Amino acid sequence: MTKVLRRTFCCCIPVRVGVILIGILGLIGGSGVAALAIINLKHQEGSKTASILQIVIYILLAFVSIFGLFGAISRRLGFIRLYLGMLITHLMFSMGSGIYAIHRNFKDAPKYISDCASGSEDAGVLRVCQNGAALLKSVMVGVFILAWLLETWACFIVVSYNKQLVEEEQTKSIVKDTESW
Repeated sequence: MTKVLRRTFCCCIPVRVGVILIGILGLIGGSGVAALAIINLKHQEGSKTASILQIVIYILLAFVSIFGLFGAISRRLGFIRLYLGMLITHLMFSMGSGIYAIHRNFKDAPKYISDCASGSEDAGVLRVCQNGAALLKSVMVGVFILAWLLETWACFIVVSYNKQLVEEEQTKSIVKDTESW
């Protein structure tokens, strides 16, 4: 009997379990971030385009994760391939909308600082507002980069599971002639 190499990540976790975990995390995380962004959108002033784009992207992530979760649980190669394609597409759109959101944050920073200072001439208040805006920029860039790295890693895990399923499908089609001796 031909055995298929079971692929793992993080040294010992099977890729199938990884795809299931990625699907669950994508479903919970995507819907959670979208819900928080919708709540935040009602209180936001100014340009709402970047926030709306992020809401749509994270709702799509939750939707895409359903395909990955179903494909991994049922071991269906078609769903895993569809999930992989949609995950890569989601990563590209997430990068584009994230770059736009970062750009808007940097562009709107002087407005945030002036709103924070509220016309105060005190140098201490102005410095606190500037430090707050700088911290917000740093955290935003860091969170986006971390999210993109994790999603890229998820794509590699799904690719590895896709290869494993392809090999399993190929070994099912092997015909063994045991009576030829």
